[in-house]
Amino acid sequence: MKPLTLLFGHNSAGKSAALRLLPILAASAQRRRRNANLAVLDYSSPALREALFQDLIYNGQVAGGLQFGLCWSDVTYDVTLRDLGTGGEVIGNFNVTVEAKTYSGGPAESEGRENLEVEIDGKKSHWKFAGLCPYAADTEKGEEVVEVLRERLDHFASSVRWLGAVRAAVPRLFEMRPGVDGEIRPDGSGVAEAIRISAAAGDGAAEAVSKWLEKSCQCSLSFAASDEALLHNRRFYPFDVITATGRHIAVRDVGEGIAQALPVVMLCHQARLGQLGDSPILAFEQPELHLHPAAAVHLADEVIACIARGSHASHVVETHAESMLLSVQIAIVERRIRPEDVVVYWVSPGDSGTTLRAITFDESGFAVGGWPQGVFRETLDQARRLAQLRIDPNPAA
Repeated sequence: MKPLTLLFGHNSAGKSAALRLLPILAASAQRRRRNANLAVLDYSSPALREALFQDLIYNGQVAGGLQFGLCWSDVTYDVTLRDLGTGGEVIGNFNVTVEAKTYSGGPAESEGRENLEVEIDGKKSHWKFAGLCPYAADTEKGEEVVEVLRERLDHFASSVRWLGAVRAAVPRLFEMRPGVDGEIRPDGSGVAEAIRISAAAGDGAAEAVSKWLEKSCQCSLSFAASDEALLHNRRFYPFDVITATGRHIAVRDVGEGIAQALPVVMLCHQARLGQLGDSPILAFEQPELHLHPAAAVHLADEVIACIARGSHASHVVETHAESMLLSVQIAIVERRIRPEDVVVYWVSPGDSGTTLRAITFDESGFAVGGWPQGVFRETLDQARRLAQLRIDPNPAA
C-alpha cells in the first residue's frame, strides 16, 4: 500500500472483495474473548456481509484452504485457514518471520483448536491463539516472538477505518449524549457527532470539512452554540449548513452526494491531524458516490491535499471515477505529490480467480507499463459514435 492506493476495474471484478479484506482481517486480529469454540475470522464484521467460510473461497473450493499474509517492514505473518465444516475453521499452518528468522507452526496434537505448536531452536513451543492473534507461549523465545507479532496485530486491528459503498443518510437532528466518542462507523453514521465534537475542541478537522463544502457547494457547516436545543435535559443539534445567502439548510437537504462524502472528508482530515493513530488505513468504497463530476474532482483533490500536507495515512480507494485518476496525474505533474506516493491496481477476473495488476506513474503522470487495452475508452467511443451519427444519421445496417 502507498499513501494513495486506487482500485479500478469493471463491475464484479473483485475490487470490493479486495478492499474488504482489510476490515475483515483487522476485525479478526482484535483480541477477543478466549474461547476454543470461536472461529478464527470475526463473522460479526459488517465487511463479511453475513458470509460463511465457504462463501469466501473462490468457487467454493474449501479443500485448498484460505491463504493470506500481512507484511510490515520488519515482520511477516502468513496464515492458512482450514475448513472444519460445521465446526468452523482453524489455523492449519502459519509462518512468522521476525529479524529475518522464520518460525513455522501448525496444530498441536490433542491440545484443542486454539493451541498451535512451533519449533524454535530445535525445541517445541506451544502458542495459544484467539482468532488470528497469538496471546501466550510456553517458552521464553516463543513469548518474545508472540509479543512482537501481537504488537503488530494490535496496531493493525485498531488502524483500519472502512467506509462501505452503502452509507447511512445523515441525521436532521442528532443527540450529543455523555460519552459520545465521535467515531465514524462503516456506514458513515456518527459523522455529525464527530464534526460537532471537533468544532467544540477546535482541532481543525471540522473547519477543514467546512472549507471543503465551500469549494464544493458554496456553503459551510453551522457550528453556532445557539444551535443547541434542550429536550428533557437531553442535548440535540440540527445538522445544518449555511448557504451563501445566510440561510440554514439541513445537510440532508443539500444533496445526497455531499452528505455521503462528508464521512470521507472527515476521516481524511482526522487522519491528517493524527487523531486516528500514527499510521491509519482508510479504506473507502466509491467515495464519489452520488457526487456531481465537479464535486468528485474536489473530493479527489481533498484526499490528495491531505497526503501533500503530510498525512501518515494509507488511503485505499475503490472507485469507478476517471476524475480520481486524472486528479492524481495532475497532482504528480504539478509536484504536489510524488509518483512513489501512488499505486493503482487494475482488478480483473480470470479463469483461476481475480488478479490485481499494479500500475505506477512517472514524473510526467504517465502510467508505467500502460493500462489494459480499452480502459476508459467508453466516453471516447460514445463521442466518436455521436460524431458519426451527426454526419450520417442513418448509417447502413
